[in-house]
Amino acid sequence: MSLAHLSRHADVDSAMAEARSRTPPLVHPEPFEHEGARIICYPGDERHSVRERALRGPTRLHWRGGRFEPDGGLADLFGNA
Repeated sequence: MSLAHLSRHADVDSAMAEARSRTPPLVHPEPFEHEGARIICYPGDERHSVRERALRGPTRLHWRGGRFEPDGGLADLFGNA
């Protein structure tokens, strides 16, 4: 998730400017199962105990093919969602 977040910045200066502008987000994934599938959700997801979104991007990852990924696949991690 950290790499996906950093990929949204054009350069180090952009990432550093954002980092200086706020306190570091607390990203505490919470696991659950739905219809036999393992899922983890992040702050801002309707199933997460913290309602305020911590980072841009998907708030829910599904266990598929030996890894957790968003509904739209790994490309969703590196988009502008």
